[in-house]
Amino acid sequence: MKKERLLVLGKACPIISKKYEQLVCVAGITDSGEWRRIYPVPWDVFWKGKSTRFKKKTWIEYELESEKPSDRRPESRKIISKSIKELEDADFADIKNMLDKNLTSLDYLESKKQTEISLGVIKPEIMNFIAADNTHYLRLLKKRNQLTLFGNRAILLDLPKKEFRYRFNCFNLKDCSGHEMLCIDWELGELYRHCEIYRTEGKYPDEKTVLSKVKQKMLDEMIKKQELYFIVGTHNRWGTYMILSVVYPKKLDVF
Repeated sequence: MKKERLLVLGKACPIISKKYEQLVCVAGITDSGEWRRIYPVPWDVFWKGKSTRFKKKTWIEYELESEKPSDRRPESRKIISKSIKELEDADFADIKNMLDKNLTSLDYLESKKQTEISLGVIKPEIMNFIAADNTHYLRLLKKRNQLTLFGNRAILLDLPKKEFRYRFNCFNLKDCSGHEMLCIDWELGELYRHCEIYRTEGKYPDEKTVLSKVKQKMLDEMIKKQELYFIVGTHNRWGTYMILSVVYPKKLDVF
C-alpha cells in the first residue's frame, strides 16, 4: 500500500455515520502539495493514549486504501486508519507559506463544480460570529440512540445543541459581497462542550455566559490575529461549503 504524508490543517467536529459510527473529518495538504481529505478517521483515533492520536498543524503518515478518489470530490481518499502515525509538528512559518501559495476566494471555489475542487483556503475579514439552535439536534440524537442499540458503543458523542456561523468577507477580494458560513472546527466544538460542562457544574451561571465565552474566543480574539485562515470544504451530499478549520498562530509561533 502507498504511504502518504499530510500536514493536518483541519479537524472538524465528530459526526455520526451509520456505516462507520463516529467520524472526524480531517483535511490538509500533502508533502507533494495536494489538497487531501482522508476518510474514514474514527473518533477513537483521538482517545487519550492512542498511538494514532494527532493534533492540527502536525505532519502525519498513513497508508492509502486506494490512490483513487473515494467519492466524487477529487481530494478525498480512503485510508487505513490503523496505519496513522503522528510525525513532527509544523512551524507556523512553513504553514503560512503553504497556505499563502494556495490562497483563493470563496467566490472562486463556488464557481467550480464539486467534482473539480472541494477544498481550499481563504483569508477572511471577520464581521461577526453567530450562535443558533442546532436544527439537526433531535435527528442526531435519534441516530445516536440507534447506534447505542445496534452498535454497542461504550462512549457516545456529546451532541451540540448550538451551531456557529461566521460572517466574513474574503480579505483578498475587493468586491467580495460577503458570506455567512457554518463553522465545524473541532477546537470550536470542544470549547463549547467544555463551557457547557462548566455551566452544568455551576461555574457558569447560564447559557448566555457560555455563548459569551465562546464568542470572546472565536470572535474577539480571532479579529486581533495578524494571520488568520479558514480551511473550507464541501459537504459530500449537498455540495455546500463549510469552515472545517480556523488556522492561526499561537503566542509562541514565529512567522
